[in-house]
Amino acid sequence: MSILNRFWKFAPSRGRRLRLPEPRSPAAALIACVTGALLLGPGPVYAAEGAVLVAQCKSLLRGAKVRGDQVEFRQDPETVGCWAFMAAVQDLAGVADSPNQPPILGACLPADGNRLQLVRAVVAYGGAHPPALRENAGVLALLALRDAFPCRKG
Repeated sequence: MSILNRFWKFAPSRGRRLRLPEPRSPAAALIACVTGALLLGPGPVYAAEGAVLVAQCKSLLRGAKVRGDQVEFRQDPETVGCWAFMAAVQDLAGVADSPNQPPILGACLPADGNRLQLVRAVVAYGGAHPPALRENAGVLALLALRDAFPCRKG
């Protein structure tokens, strides 16, 4: 049974509270939190729509400076919102149901990749696909990563 299928069986019916099983590991806790955030939608402080996420990430890119393997940027709600959201997406993007399987998000990030590449991919995808800007931020990020980092078949 896939991780997402296990999550779906705990999804509440209308008007009921979501109750997740106790996580067995830190990775399971992260998956549950990020999946819940992506499926249930973030609060008003976070990027709820793709357009908001793209605007936040554009703001981050305008002021980002790369020094070695460190990224420095202005610390405000917009830039931090993009960076934190993409950190969660980056962590989830590497999760697979089992060894030798593609990641559950369907994007194969490069081993030497970094979060700034993901941020650029989201901004580029939003610019190239305006209808995606009306999607939930999680959906936009998923589409962008699948487009920028497809898994090789074979």
